[in-house]
Amino acid sequence: MRQSLRGLIVGKSGCGKTTLLLNLLLQPSWFDYSKLLFFGKSLFQPEYKILRKGLEGQLSKEVTMNLFENRDEIQQEQISPIALIATLAEKLTKNRNTRSPIECNFYESTDDVSDPKALSPEHKNLMMFDDLLLQKQSKCESYYVRGKHSNCDSLYLGQFFFKLNSSNNSGK
Repeated sequence: MRQSLRGLIVGKSGCGKTTLLLNLLLQPSWFDYSKLLFFGKSLFQPEYKILRKGLEGQLSKEVTMNLFENRDEIQQEQISPIALIATLAEKLTKNRNTRSPIECNFYESTDDVSDPKALSPEHKNLMMFDDLLLQKQSKCESYYVRGKHSNCDSLYLGQFFFKLNSSNNSGK
């Protein structure tokens, strides 16, 4: 049986949590997933806009990572990364063999996040929770407790973790 991952990425503001997350998601062989579910209240951040546009445009992990690695060059040429993503996605649509198979969903409201039992265990699901300390934690807890039954790994990003219900972290 496949081992499931339930993890925390915790650190103060500006310490590199988002950079670490992007590497985990986009480095070719670091995380293996076919469906990304992303729940956060800060999806307006440029990094998340690029990630979202890249994955929704079905760009490969490598191409999307390259956008981040060349962000300064892109900005010097005054090309918007979002416009570049749209152009790349349009080119890839014509050549279906180069499209990324990753399906993604981004959520800003707790009401939109489905119960983990609604996920297909046929997918390699990955649920990301970002910056949700001020939100009800019941959705997060349900993924940490029952996500493995739906073949779903979970990661929680935050500046603090002590507010999470520690009784659910027993690994059962």
